[in-house]
Formats: sequence, structure tokens, C-alpha cells
Amino acid sequence: MPDKFIGKLIGNTGDPNNLKIALDDSFSARRGEFVRIKHQERQGEEAIDVLGRIVSISRSNILYNSDMGEGLNDLEMLPGAQITGENLYGTIELVGYKEPTTAEIKIPRRPLDPGSKVFGVDYEFLSRFYEFNEETSIHIGNLIGYERGENIVPVYMDVNTLATEHLAVLAMTGAGKSYTVGRIIERLVAQMNGTVVVFDPHGEYGKAYRKGQIHFNDNLADLDDPRDQERIPEIQEKFKKLIAAGGGIDVYTPQVDSFNLKYESKNKHLALPFDRFEMDDFSEILPGLTEPQQRVLDVAIRYWKFKHHNPPRDIESLREILAGDLEELKSWQELTSAESRALSKRSAAVASMKLNRVINEAQSFYNSAIGEPTDIYEMIGEEGADNGRLVIIDLQGLSDGAKQIITALVSSEILRAATDKSKRTRPSFLVYEEGHNFAPRKSDAISLKMIKRIAGEGRKFGIGFAIISQRPSKLDPDVTSQCNTIITMRIKNPDDQRFIVKTSDMFSKADINELPSLSTGEALVCGRSIPAPLLVKVGTKALQHGGESPEVLREWGSFNG
Repeated sequence: MPDKFIGKLIGNTGDPNNLKIALDDSFSARRGEFVRIKHQERQGEEAIDVLGRIVSISRSNILYNSDMGEGLNDLEMLPGAQITGENLYGTIELVGYKEPTTAEIKIPRRPLDPGSKVFGVDYEFLSRFYEFNEETSIHIGNLIGYERGENIVPVYMDVNTLATEHLAVLAMTGAGKSYTVGRIIERLVAQMNGTVVVFDPHGEYGKAYRKGQIHFNDNLADLDDPRDQERIPEIQEKFKKLIAAGGGIDVYTPQVDSFNLKYESKNKHLALPFDRFEMDDFSEILPGLTEPQQRVLDVAIRYWKFKHHNPPRDIESLREILAGDLEELKSWQELTSAESRALSKRSAAVASMKLNRVINEAQSFYNSAIGEPTDIYEMIGEEGADNGRLVIIDLQGLSDGAKQIITALVSSEILRAATDKSKRTRPSFLVYEEGHNFAPRKSDAISLKMIKRIAGEGRKFGIGFAIISQRPSKLDPDVTSQCNTIITMRIKNPDDQRFIVKTSDMFSKADINELPSLSTGEALVCGRSIPAPLLVKVGTKALQHGGESPEVLREWGSFNG
């Protein structure tokens, strides 16, 4: 393909994020398109191609200037004169050049030459520039502007980086963030044989396994991408094989009958060990306890662990201790006489009432009637296990407090098992949907404490996470700052845009300005899992998506009375 001349660089070329180009004509380029410019970085070296992206275009015409008013109608030109009056300028943000020896993408340190010719880029150039190892990467979608026809440019994300250095997916409601996450996790499981745990507050992901059967996306007739045409049926078949081998999809739910109906009893009940909580955690689990109430709860839990020396400990026996007459507690030989006298039956009753409310809301703690406590090694897979799995923790219908407690305890158990020197789990990737509820800014939520710990320590033990939110400004900045890959979709709220700028240095001003105009399913992907920031049209899912808005007109129907 011959080079397509677009224009020439003008003005100051020292800022790689703000290069100006005089465009050849109004059809030369469109916002978002890629361009290349010849550049010599060092004297004596060969000139190389530097890739850039057009981030803005301005177009004005002196003949249609508002200041001219009605005089425009009286304007006459000499016969044969060609005065267009057009002023066409664009702004280019450099992606960089590919270092010949290391293949690393670098930003030029020497300013580009003013007057340099700027050319368009074709499929072959972009494909060479963005080379991916398909064996260690997942295909998230295709480059915007190159997502159809014969010149599709695929975009891949490196799995080792993505799964250990954490991910944030940020977008307003309806932009496609859950769909994007669904595409990523199903490929991590079926393609890369990984373990993914999704904390699903609205039951969206569980819809792919309703009635205890896997449900695939069967709307594949209009797929344009030949890679998806080939890969999606393979992913669907792989899920079938994983399920037959004991992996694939597992759904864990509270001990509530409605979940049994939803999954036709193919779900597994959560039976979490309450004694795993540290005493410091109870101020978040049971907020508002007075000092006497905290004292009696502390003594009751210590006695509970003493009396039932070997775990698992039945939560019902702790209830009985608090609901009793306290004589058994007061006579415990581990207490001093002063501690014994300080125990108040009234305080015990209030602490018992608050504890009962948490237990009844969560419906997820171990008791002897349920049999065995939840086995984290069975959930995640032991080190060396070869069955990939998608684990869905369905929390639909629970209070925010109950969701936070369950999320904190499951996450804590996963981290504990991963750090066990004698028996470890396989690496895992945790997904926190509605992340602003689990890791809220300026909050004492118990789940935030655990997510912060995973953000800081998880990578060393093979645990990565993704935090998903439609309100980035409500997220804890310490959590998002640990995410080395960020996917942003349509965001219009100025507070959310400012938060993204403050918590990450991956975004330029042009990137932020692009966010409000992105269409559904379009994303700006930045970070260490890809070579450079890219605008991507997210591809199609293999599993059925559960996050669509209902078609209300169809469901309302019509009244013919």
C-alpha cells in the first residue's frame, strides 16, 4: 500500500504529547487514527518510524467566520480563483518508536524535526508494531479504526502481568464494563486454565449457570472477527470439558433457599469459619459496640475457642454462650476476678443481638448442621491442580454489610491458603464487582482492609485482583493506585475523571478528554499488560451475559382491554 500523506509538523515539536500538524485536507485524517513520522534519535543512526495518535482536530474557515456577518453573501471572487479559506490543524500524541534491539516501545528524547512529513499507517505496520505472544496473552478486542474487514488489528493483554499486577475497570453505567470483565475472565479460565473468583453482588455472572446448567452466547451469526469466529466455539467446548473434569464453573451462595431454586441445588453453600476473624475486626463487623459490650464479646469468643479447642467451631455454640446467664463465663479460670465482675448480662444481650443480626443477614457461617466448612482448597484448587475454574460468589439480595463480611472472609481465607508453606493453592485472580462498595473511600469497611492487604501482598503469593466500578471517585485511592492495568470506558462525571488523573499517571489530558465520547463497548486500555495505551473495541463473549438492561417495552407488553 502506498504511503498516505496526511500533513506536516508545525510549531514547537518538543512536547511528545502535544505535536501540531497542518493537515493536507479535511479528509486526511480523523480523530483517533494512528500516524507515523520519520525520526532520527541519534546522529549517525538510521531514521526510524515513530507512531502517534491524532487526539484532536480543529477546522475553521475564514469565509465562514461569524465576525463577517452578512458581508459573506456579497463576497465576489475573480474568475478562476481558488480561495478555500480553510484552516486545518491536528494534535498528535506520540505512542513511541520500537527499539530495534529490545523491541521496547520508547518515547523520543530528541524533538522531531519541524516540517517532517506525517503519513497514515496501515494494517501491516500496526501489526508489526503491536506484536503479541498469543500463547501468553488473551485477545480482548480490536483496535478502534481497525476493527472490521480485512485489516483487523487485534489487541492482546499479557496474562502474567494482568493476573498478578492487578486490574481496574472504570466506566459509567451502561458503558460495557461487566461485559468487558466477562470477556477477560472466561478467557483466563478456558484459554489459560486459570482460577478466577468473582464476588457478584447482583447475581449477573451467575446467570451463565442458572438452573445448574452452563449457558453460552448463541448470538454469534454476525461475528466479523475471524479470530472470534474460531476461538469462541473453542472456549465454549473447553468449558464443557472443564465442567466434566470437575472444574469449569462453581457457584457458592449463602444458605438461603432462593439460591437453591436459582441453581436447582447445583450451588454450594458457604460455611465460613467465624473464628478466622481477628478481634480487631469486630469493630467493623459489629459497629457501635460500647466498651462493656466489646469486653463481654471478647471474653465470650476467647472462651468459645478455649472450650472448642479444635476447629471448625460451630457459630451456634457462640450464640449459646452469649445468650446464657454468664455464670459459665464468669467461672472460667482464665479470667481474673476483676474481669469476671465486669461482665454484664445487659451488655452480653446487646452484643448477642448485634451478632445474631450479622449471622442472620449473611447466612454463610459454619454450623454443625451444614456438615463441613467451606474448603478453600476445593474452591481454588491445590497447587498443581490442572482444572481451570470460574468461581462465582453470588451475593444477590444481601445487605451491604453482609456482602462486605463474606467478601472479606473469603478473600482472607484465599490469602491464608496461598501463604501456607505446607499446603498452597494454585494462583488465583479475584474480581470485585461494584468495587466502590467493597473498597470505599474514607471507610472502615472490613472488606477494604482485606482488599488493601491483597493489593500490597497478593502478588508475591500468586493472587491478583480486579476492581470494577462505575463511580471511580468513591473508590479507595490506595487500592486503585496498585492496579498496573487500567481499562476505562465512557466516563462523563468530572469528579470521576479527576480521580483517575490523581490516582494514575497512565493517562494524558487527551486520554481523559476522550472518555466522555466513547461508545458502548469501546475502551481505553493502559498499563503494563499491553505495550502502549490503546483504544479498543471489546470483542464478543463466549458465555451468556447477565448484565443487560431489560427490554422494558417487550416485558410490559400491551393492554388490549
